[in-house]
Amino acid sequence: MKKLFLLGLCTLFFLGCQQAETRYTTKSPEIDVAKAVLKDYTEGNWEGWASHYADTAKISHNTLETSSTSETLEGLKQILANTSEYGFSDKNIFYEMVIDDDKERWVNFWGTWEGTLAANGQKMVIPVHLTFQFVDNKIVEEHGYYNIAEYASAMAKIAAEAAMAEEMSDEE
Repeated sequence: MKKLFLLGLCTLFFLGCQQAETRYTTKSPEIDVAKAVLKDYTEGNWEGWASHYADTAKISHNTLETSSTSETLEGLKQILANTSEYGFSDKNIFYEMVIDDDKERWVNFWGTWEGTLAANGQKMVIPVHLTFQFVDNKIVEEHGYYNIAEYASAMAKIAAEAAMAEEMSDEE
């Protein structure tokens, strides 16, 4: 009986000494990939940007609808074609990785996107949150949240001004 008690006590002691799995961190290979994605985006290295995603990655920005990596890439290029410069501020950038209850690895990013519209030099400042799910160090799912209303309004104003200028030149 004493041996059984000691064996049980040793087992509890052994289990109690087991190191708990880290479920939250600010340093990981996945965070390094997220940083590389944003670096490639900022540099316009689209081949490098796309290489961080799995072939079947599902991406959704400001919507519940998902897009492929190539569809997202084209959308980003269209938006950025209207800028003379863009990137993320070095201030207030945060990354964290979480392993959830289902053992899924998610990296969260918070930062501030800054850009200048090519047509009129207007500066844009947009807070951004991105969350990436990783499997085998590749992004398989991404969600992006940011308010582009100011950008859309500025682009509409630029288009209206261009249309008005064209109308006036036609009248001459």
